[in-house]
Amino acid sequence: MQPSKLQLHELYYLSIKVAARPITPDADENVPFNFNGVNIAEGVDLTEVDEDKEDPKLFVLKFRILIENKEGKIAPYDIDIDAAGVFSVNPSIPLAERQEFVLINGCSVLYGAIRDQILTLTARSARGPLLLPTVNFLDYKGKANHVVNKKS
Repeated sequence: MQPSKLQLHELYYLSIKVAARPITPDADENVPFNFNGVNIAEGVDLTEVDEDKEDPKLFVLKFRILIENKEGKIAPYDIDIDAAGVFSVNPSIPLAERQEFVLINGCSVLYGAIRDQILTLTARSARGPLLLPTVNFLDYKGKANHVVNKKS
């Protein structure tokens, strides 16, 4: 085992909403719940916060998961959870790749924390434990320019 080139220094939950939905005759009561067909929305915001504007190594990443159950398969819970992490990047990561590196890997870290938090909160809730599906964020490759903010 070796240290990652991305280090998480702080993790905050900015908002958490987990609400059990009513049980209906057509509700999927299987545990674990099958997420196929559930609309899971995400939001992401990446900000460079390093004092060194020429060689930024410090970033704040905000990540949100939203299950509104307005379309698609209905999940047992309505979920809206927003987390933020303060990350640093090893200077060996090329400058041109840092934003994307933080975006892809940081989202994985925050999603894992959100996934665990939801499981903990639902473990003793009305509709039973809910474990979000395992995902990756490789579809964010090439999209860092669309979500990055620079602190002035």
